[in-house]
Amino acid sequence: MSKRNTIIDPLERDFIRLLTDFGFKRVFGSKEHAGILKRFLNALFEGEMHIEKVEFKDKEILPAHIKGKKVQFDIYCTTDTDHHFILEMQQEESENFSDRILFYISKAIVNQGIKGVEYQLDPIYCIVITDFNLSNFEKSLIKDFRIMDRRSHEEYSDKFRLIFLSLKQIPRQWEECDTELTRQLYLIKNMENLTKESKPYLSGEYDDFFTASKTENLTNEEAVAYSESYLKELDNQSVVRFTARKNREEGIEEGLKKGRAEGRAEGLLEVARNMLKSGMSILDISKFTNLPESEILAIQ
Repeated sequence: MSKRNTIIDPLERDFIRLLTDFGFKRVFGSKEHAGILKRFLNALFEGEMHIEKVEFKDKEILPAHIKGKKVQFDIYCTTDTDHHFILEMQQEESENFSDRILFYISKAIVNQGIKGVEYQLDPIYCIVITDFNLSNFEKSLIKDFRIMDRRSHEEYSDKFRLIFLSLKQIPRQWEECDTELTRQLYLIKNMENLTKESKPYLSGEYDDFFTASKTENLTNEEAVAYSESYLKELDNQSVVRFTARKNREEGIEEGLKKGRAEGRAEGLLEVARNMLKSGMSILDISKFTNLPESEILAIQ
């Protein structure tokens, strides 16, 4: 029996997995559940702005030339505060991940340009929810990047902002989530493992999240799409684990080979030292050990 056949049917759970492409877009990227996205943005920017309305935009930006790359956002919307928001879900830190995110946000900025209209940009905020901690940065729940002076930290423009939210920094227990943002991120991370008997569900505070996530509310077409998205995620995770294991094994083998080679070289050097002590000439030692005369001179 294959490993896939032993996996619990995701449709047998009370709620869908929000870390899948289907789950994330269904809950945060559909007009039917626009209130959830608005609630999430207001939790993230509490005290900074308050959003009353979100409007979903076309998630696809076509290239300007034949060799250009098409951009496909997970979620793209504008708000009554005149902000553009890109939302992305990323489970693994892939190669050139940071460059891809910069490319996405740059395309959204450039796409605002209209011929005959003066340069005037609406703020573009890119929010990336990750199931990993960013490499080369201190571990934290939020990483908030802007364009500013390195010395004085004066902000150059408020039109570009890049925010990473790490699910790895979310508390393990619901009771430990002490802000609206951490509670919502907890639901994103754990939804498929929650039940109708769990504390978040029984609290009644997040009925909108749970209603949008109930497997029983999926149409037949949505159920098929969710199952395919779920299995695709499992396949991707399997590839990542296999690649990591293979790299580790190759690294260990390479280390052993290097160790054996270094051991042989050290052995020859020890032989050369003993030959020097016995009075043999450098030329004869070189012929016997195949060591360069310069190395023998060095240990002499």
